[in-house]
Amino acid sequence: MNVQEFTHLLQKPNEVISPPQTKELEEVLTEYPYFQAARAVHLKGLKNLNSFKYNNVLKVTSVYITDIDFLFDLITSK
Repeated sequence: MNVQEFTHLLQKPNEVISPPQTKELEEVLTEYPYFQAARAVHLKGLKNLNSFKYNNVLKVTSVYITDIDFLFDLITSK
């Protein structure tokens, strides 16, 4: 995933993230596990895709994110 693509995802998190983009975000998180923005966008993508991984990733992401209100607003936004 390049910087422009990631920036686009940050600016428009409500757009459906494709499965390849979700996989690329997982690779970014493997390399940078404390990257909060990537974790939030990855979680939003899993929710948009109705992934079975969503609940487990939500638990992990909530530990890594410092502003839980931001995460709640991001996830519940349409």
